[in-house]
Amino acid sequence: MKIKFKSDFHRKAFLSFVSEKVKNPYLSRSEYIAAVFLLSADKFLWKCSESALTGYSVNFENLNLNGVSTEGYALFKAAKAVYSGDSDITITELCDLNLVDDQTAVTIFSGIMLSRNGIGLLNWKV
Repeated sequence: MKIKFKSDFHRKAFLSFVSEKVKNPYLSRSEYIAAVFLLSADKFLWKCSESALTGYSVNFENLNLNGVSTEGYALFKAAKAVYSGDSDITITELCDLNLVDDQTAVTIFSGIMLSRNGIGLLNWKV
């Protein structure tokens, strides 16, 4: 599966953050990189997330999700699940067309692939 960014904003936000804040993404935990990938996929969620991110961790308790969209909330739940290893989002929720659109589902699956296989899937050089 090819890793797909949800939008141009997603690509720019993710690559900018990783370039500026992460010393060596290839040595970072793949769960962390996947969480950043998922959180940066939604513009509003990303704005909410920036203060909870460091160059090596995500403090999910510091995220204020007031006003986040359904897709943004699904991305948040998926990011938290891949980061912590808890399965807090179900396949049923991911497949519910009323909750998650196709593009968001593909982004979540891309994030899961990153968590399992690391940033090398992006064929990106630091």
